[in-house]
Amino acid sequence: MNSIFVIGCNGNHFSPEARQALDKAEIVAGSASLLNIIDLPESAEKVVLSNNLMAALPDLINRSKNRQMAILASGDPLFYGIGASLLRFTPAKRLIFYPGLTAFQKLFAGLGQPWNAARLFSLHAKTEIPFRAILRAELAAVYGDATRPAQKIARELIEKYPPAAMRKAAVGCNLGFPEENVFAGTLAQVARSHEAAASLSVLALLPDPDLKVPTFPLGLPDHKYIHFENMITHPEVRAIVLSKLRLRSGVMWDLGAGSGSVGLEAAGLCRELQVHAVEKNPDRLIHLSENIKNEGIGNIIAHAGDALTMLNELPPPNRIFIGGGGPDLLLQSFERLLPNGHLVITGITVETVALLNTALPEYRKELLSISVSRSKELASGDSIWSAENPITIAVFTKPEEKRK
Repeated sequence: MNSIFVIGCNGNHFSPEARQALDKAEIVAGSASLLNIIDLPESAEKVVLSNNLMAALPDLINRSKNRQMAILASGDPLFYGIGASLLRFTPAKRLIFYPGLTAFQKLFAGLGQPWNAARLFSLHAKTEIPFRAILRAELAAVYGDATRPAQKIARELIEKYPPAAMRKAAVGCNLGFPEENVFAGTLAQVARSHEAAASLSVLALLPDPDLKVPTFPLGLPDHKYIHFENMITHPEVRAIVLSKLRLRSGVMWDLGAGSGSVGLEAAGLCRELQVHAVEKNPDRLIHLSENIKNEGIGNIIAHAGDALTMLNELPPPNRIFIGGGGPDLLLQSFERLLPNGHLVITGITVETVALLNTALPEYRKELLSISVSRSKELASGDSIWSAENPITIAVFTKPEEKRK
C-alpha cells in the first residue's frame, strides 16, 4: 500500500526531499490557491479540497491505495493543519510528513521577534474567543479563518476588554504568497484596517511594557457572572474549591452548576480540562450558557437535565464539583469517579452539612467550614462586620487501583 506524502508549503519553496516526493505524485490534493501557485508534475491529477474536508477524506485516502498521492498544506500540516484530520482516517505509518514554516513563524521572522515564549491560539471553526488567555499572554499568535480574519479577531478582543485597544499588535496577511504583507500597530488600528480583513491572516499580540490585561480567571467578582438572586458560589469559596480540586488534564463534572462559575474558572485555569456543567433549571441554564459565551471558553459544555439521571451519559471524570445535593448524588457521583480522582462538595443547609459529616468517611480527606464576613457601612459612617452563612466543604479522593 502506498504512502501518502503530506507536504507543507511556503509559497513555491520546498526542501529537496519534499520536492522529490511531490514530483513522484500521481494525484496532488490541496486548496485551490495552493494548487494554482505550486509547480506540479504535468501528469498529476489535481484534486481541490473544499470546506467539506472531512467528508472528502475517506474517498481520497481510498484512491491513494493504488496511486501515489501528495497532499499540500500551508505551513506545518501538524500544526492546526490537515495532518490531524488525516490521522483520523489512516494510520500514522502511511503518512510521510514534510513540514513547512508556519504562518506565525513567517510573521515573527518578518517582525524580527523571537517567538520561543509565544502562546498559540486557533479560532478556526470556533465561535468562542478565550480573550482572557489571549490578552494575558505577553506574546501571542492567533489564527482565524476566512470568516474570522485578524481584523475581526481584533474587534472581538477590544469588545471583550476595551483597554486592549492600545495593545501593540501585528498582522501577517497572505504569508508565503506573492501579495504577502506584514504590518504592526495597535489592536485598535488592526481592527480598523482593511488589509487585516484578508482571509489568510494571522494576528500577533506583542510585548508591551504598558500592558493592561483582564483579571486572572480565579475568584472573579460575582457581578462578572449572570446569576439568580445571589445563588452563586462566591469568589472566596470558589477559590478554595478550585484549589482543593487539584486541577489537571482530563474530565471534570460541575453538577447543579447554576451560573457555572466554578466550572468556568476551572476551564479557564486548565485548558487541558474538559468540563461538563449540568443544570436542570431552565432559567439558570440560560444564565450558564450566557456566561460560557461571555467568557469565551471552549472547553466547557452545558448540559440540560437532572444531574442524578445524567451521570451515566457523561464521560468518566477525574474531578467532580457538587454545589450541594443529597446523598444519592454524592454516592453515585463518587462511584463514577476515576481512580486517584477528587470530588469536592459544598453545603450550606443543616441537612447537607450533616451528610458531609457522615458520608464516605474512609475516602474523605478534608472537612472544613469557611466563614466570610464583609464590612458594612452604617448610616453614622462607621462600619460593622456582616457575616455570611458559613460554607462547609468536603473533599473526597478515590484511591488508585492496585497494580496486579
